[in-house]
Order: sequence, then structure tokens, then C-alpha cells
Amino acid sequence: MVLRSWVLRLLIGGFVGVAACGGLVWLRHRDLNISSFWEFKIEIGGQESQLDGSISDESEQLYRWGNLPIEGMGFVTGVVTHPLDPKLVYVRTDVGGAYRWDGENRRWIQLLDSVNKRYKIESLAIDPQRPDLLYVASEGDILKSGDRGQSWKIHPILKADQQPIEMDGNADWRWTGERLAVDPNNSQVLYFASRWDGLWRSVDGGSTWQVVDGFPTLGTPPGGLSFVVLDPQTQADQPDSPTQTIYVGAMGQGIYRSEDGGQIWQRLAGGPPPNQYPQQGEVTAAGDLYVTTFAGDDQAQGGVWIYRAGQWTEVTPQPGKNYTALAQDGQMGGAVMVAEYPFSPQGLHRTEDGGQSWRQVSMRVSAVPWWPEWHLYTLTGDLAISPQDARQVWLTTGFGVLHTADITRQPSRWQTPMANLEELVVFVLRSPPVANGALVLSGVADAGGFRHMSTTQRPQRSYQDGAFSDTTGLDFSEADPKIVVRVGSYPGPGGRMDSQNQSAYSEDNGATWQPFGTVPAGAANGKVAVSATLQANGKPIIVWAPQGAVYPHRSLDGGQTWEPVSGAPNNTTLQLWFPSQAIASDRVEGNWFYLFKYGEATGGSIYRSQDGGATWERTTTHLPDHWIYKLEAAPNLAGEVWLSVEDRGLHRSSDAGQSFTPLAQVEQVQTFGFGQAAPGQHNPAVFVYGTIDGETGLFRSDDATRLPGDAAGATWVKVSTDQQRLSNVNYIEGDRQRFGHVYVGTGGRGILHGQPNAAPTHR
Repeated sequence: MVLRSWVLRLLIGGFVGVAACGGLVWLRHRDLNISSFWEFKIEIGGQESQLDGSISDESEQLYRWGNLPIEGMGFVTGVVTHPLDPKLVYVRTDVGGAYRWDGENRRWIQLLDSVNKRYKIESLAIDPQRPDLLYVASEGDILKSGDRGQSWKIHPILKADQQPIEMDGNADWRWTGERLAVDPNNSQVLYFASRWDGLWRSVDGGSTWQVVDGFPTLGTPPGGLSFVVLDPQTQADQPDSPTQTIYVGAMGQGIYRSEDGGQIWQRLAGGPPPNQYPQQGEVTAAGDLYVTTFAGDDQAQGGVWIYRAGQWTEVTPQPGKNYTALAQDGQMGGAVMVAEYPFSPQGLHRTEDGGQSWRQVSMRVSAVPWWPEWHLYTLTGDLAISPQDARQVWLTTGFGVLHTADITRQPSRWQTPMANLEELVVFVLRSPPVANGALVLSGVADAGGFRHMSTTQRPQRSYQDGAFSDTTGLDFSEADPKIVVRVGSYPGPGGRMDSQNQSAYSEDNGATWQPFGTVPAGAANGKVAVSATLQANGKPIIVWAPQGAVYPHRSLDGGQTWEPVSGAPNNTTLQLWFPSQAIASDRVEGNWFYLFKYGEATGGSIYRSQDGGATWERTTTHLPDHWIYKLEAAPNLAGEVWLSVEDRGLHRSSDAGQSFTPLAQVEQVQTFGFGQAAPGQHNPAVFVYGTIDGETGLFRSDDATRLPGDAAGATWVKVSTDQQRLSNVNYIEGDRQRFGHVYVGTGGRGILHGQPNAAPTHR
């Protein structure tokens, strides 16, 4: 960033008294009444000038970030403990990144917010000899940290065509593994067993990777190669020589072994049949290999197998089940545990005699208060037994983490330590300006949504007390923001492809809900808009644009009855997982509504109604065209409606959708949202997630909505930070009561809350 641009942004953004001395820049902000010493690396006259480093401490940045607490709602696919450090525990998730356990504060620390788009975790691995080393496999790369996940170096695994290999931490068989392993005898040697591209090896600590040419199979995709484990007792005589015996699980093929450090491989005959797909593997201190297998969803015929002294023996606790999670305590003759898939109250088994007999572990769980029972008994992730205390066990599932301090008790007592482990998928956020009301209402996958009264306290319940449902659309009336409408669904007999309506109306800021009455045939999900003003009956006009082929309808009686509208298109929402916002109400004129339709012959089009949604006309054509977009009207401004289209700029109309102008400085945009106006201003602030003037991140402008046309002179301040780069953003909503505060709904990292640094937090 050039110096003059940097100073101009600071001055217009509220900083005064800019001065430089000895490589430090001194700033004072007129609104926040604070002063700070900041360090920058700036460019003057085309030459780079180093001013004593760069910003690295989040406390010295404009914003600080955290999660709105919910505690749960995502598949924690793996857990790893370190043999040398009893406090060191890591978990991986399918869409929410990787976390390290902070035992002192009993919370999880997210490790990948500083690395863009690294939330689908294929595998993770610790170095058994060096507790500070951590590796993560994600998005075709191996990420290496030498400080337990505080900072990262990224090393790609490249195929012959120089393209990265394929990984997908959110695909089928994501609970298998670990696919990534560090040689316990030589920290420079690592293996990665991939889904589609075979077995890979690094001999330089993960910096470069080569395919293991002698490995005989790719396995059956999409699982491919499911795990790699090494027997640490099989080391040659020389110091630091690599481990000689290596096992690899191959889907549909069985188990392969090398006894010469990965040069020659042989399939171990006589073990699990080909239809029993190997899931996880563990080598005990005695050199025995345990393997869990999965065979079919409808007629489960998986098992547990042990390879000992050159022979396979099946040691399945109960037939007719699939088994995935596996753990052993690492001591000679130590305990081994397995878990069934899916998990159930009877699904955990433990042996202390090498699989000759199993004890079914009885569990008593004290869960996060809002969790329904089905949260505990769902998808099975992983198991880990503490290397220092075999009584302590970690279990991960489709919705979180469980831990017991004493597995030997009958029943064993389990907690759900979930503080700061937020893996929610968010579809929509709204911040109604209600005094002493909710700061933000959310629409989310799986749990419907939550009413957050505080940024620090988790809600005590979801909208439907834990019932499985999705909320895809939310809106409120400006005339009475306590009136809120939500639309969504719950899975039908055919799952989400057979979605059934689950929508409701609230008059108390989302504290209680009244389900819709008769709804349009086939209507579910989609988006909803609520009129800015109320009718004579005290109700707003509601216009619902359902997902798929169902045409928009409107309701004049709080959702009890619905009538079709004229002239509005259908298929404005492709499907619930693609972030889009098709419909918006004008936030001042009660009869005005707007609708965006992608995929028309003339590109994207705007439709408008000026009679309460009864009839519609197409007002604008040839707009950018994509199924990921957001249409939203600005608070306090009649006829002000904005449109973002996936990486195709931000477009603004100030004439009620009659024409649109691209914003001059916004080069690319993912989504945007409006928030409370700056003190003394009427026009709302706007938050944009995208690329502005060559920089990518989340930006705020306090003056763009009051400038005409393309707002070329607008001032933008970057509010995302080096520690919270933000990625996988689905929805942005500015706080309508507190200037500068913003909520970011993600596709797996929950709801993030950003607030200006040093500004007071009232709730």
C-alpha cells in the first residue's frame, strides 16, 4: 500500500494525529479515544521501506475477532494425542479446520484462521519425537508448523503434471485414517496415503514429496488409501534410520505391508475380505496390528481384526456392525478400544486381553445443555487413549467431542468439552434493531438456528429444541423489528433431497415461534422478505421465494395462508448449500420488494414489485450471472438496493432497481452486508468481503452509501486481520445497534464476530 493511500485511509477512517518517529507510527482515533504505536512495512516512491517489522499482534489491529459461542454442530473426524506431552491434544474437522486443546482454560484453539481456505482437513499428524511439530493435510498441501499450530509453512504434493493431488476432508470416508504419518524413528520421513493418487513419501520433513512407485494399488475411490501406520520397533541398527515395517489400508483391497522401509509391498492374505473396507489401523507396543472395517450401510457386516505373528484373527466384539474408531494405550499388553459406526449408547467396546474378550462400555454423558440426545449417537469419528493415563479417553462424533477422565468406571462419566470448537454451517444472519433483544438471529444447517443475546454466552436452546432442521431464510420488519419470519426445512423420507417445510413466524424477536399454516405445495427452504411497514391488521407482508421450481408466494396474515404472485420467476435458489439471497424488501417503502434471477437469456435480472409483492416486473437485465449472489436493500434509504455476484463485483441501485452501477473500487466480491451508521450519520455502514484496490479481505466503509453512483471516493478500511483472514464466508450482517460490529456466517467455522479494537463490549 502506498504511503499517501495509507495515511488518507487512516485519516478519513477516524484516525487523527498521525506521526512517525524512529520507524514507529503513532495514531490517535477521534471516536475510540485511544492511541497506539503501530509498526508497518510501507512503500515510498516505488521502493520498499521497512519500519521495524509488520503487524503481528491482533491487539494492535483495527478489529478483534472471536466466535459467537454455540458449542457443537460439526463432524470432528479425528483426534490425536502426543506420547510425550499429556496436555497436547489435537482434533480435525470436515469443514471447520483443526484445533488444539487448551487444558488450562478448558477450551479449543483454532489453528488455521491465519491460513486462507484450509478448513477441510484430510488428516493431521504429530511427530512422536518432537512435541512442537504438527502436520496437516488439506486442499492438496501439507501444512507444517514448528510451534504447535501458531504459524505454518505450506508444502504442496504435486503430481507429474505439477497439479496438486486431490484431497477432500468433507468427502465420504472422512473419518478414516490417519492418512498422514511421521516416521517415529526419523522425523524427516513422512507418508501420505491419498484418496485418488496413491502413496506418497517425503524424506525432507515434508518440504517435497514423491510418489512411492512400488506401491501396488490406488484402492477404491473415493476412499482410496485409508490409513498409514508404522511399527516403531522395526528400526535398523543405525541412528535415525527409518522405520522398516509400514502398513497401509486400501479400500476394497485389504492391508499392505512393507518390511524394508517402503521399497517392497505385499498384500497380507487371509485378513478382512474385500467387501470389508479398512477404516483405521493401530500398531501396539507388542507389534500387533489392529484394523477396523466397514461393510455396507444397510446390512452392516464390518469387523475388528488383529494381525499377530504373521496371522490374521477376527476379534469383532459384536457381529452385524460396522467399526471405525480405534485406539490403543501404547503400553505393553495395554487396552484397545473400538467404536461402532454409527455410534450408539451400546457402541463403545474395550479389551484388555488382546481382543479375546470385550467389555461394552457403559456411558453417562453430561452434554452441552442445548444438545438433544441424537447429537451423542450419530456419525462416529475417532478415539484416543491418553498415553500418560489410560483411563482418560477422547471420542469424536458427527457433532463434537466427548471426554472421560476414567474409562474404567461403570458407567463411565463423560463431558462434552466444546468451548470455542465451532463448526457450524451458516445460511443466513439477521440483526434486528430491538432494544434489549437479540444481537443476531441465525439460520443454520442441522439445528435450525439460534437467538444470540450475547457475544460471550451460548444460547440455551435452538429454535426447535434440537430437532434436526435447516433455516435458510430470515427477515424482520423495520416498523416492528420484533416481528421475524424464518423459512427452512427438515429432511423427508428421501433426506435433504426430499425436504419438508419447516418455517415459522415470531412476534417476540425470535423467542417463540408459530409455524406457518397451509403452505404452497412443495415449498421449502429458499429465502424470505418482510415488508418495512405493517398493514392495518398489524401484520407485515411476507414474500417467500422457495427453493427450486416452486414460484414465489406472499402472505398477508403472518404465514397462515399464502397466495401466488404474478410475474415473479421461480428457481431463484439452486440449492441450500450454495450461499445466495434472492429476495429483499425495501427497508423504507413498505410495498416495494426486489428479486434477483440468475441464468436468464440476458444474464442476471432484477424483478421489482411496488404493490406489496402481488405483481412483478423485470426492471434490469444483463447483470452478472451466477448462482452465488446476495441481494439486499439498505436500511434508512428508500430505493437503495445492492447486489453482489460471485467474484463479479458489487452493484448498486439508488432508483429502486431500475438501474445498477458497479462500485468503482470493488474488484471482486463474495458477499456484503449493511450495519449501523457511524455516529452522527444517517447512511448505514457497509461491509464487503472481497478484493478492493488489490487487497483481499473484509472491508468496512462508513461513507459509501451516502456517495452517489459508483461511490468512487469511498473510504474502505480492512477489518479482517492476519490472525483472522476469513474464508468460506456465506453471509455477512452488520450489527444494527452497535456501530462497527459485524457478524460473519461461514460454511463451517460457525458465526464469527468482529468488533473495533478497544471499543467497549456491552453484551
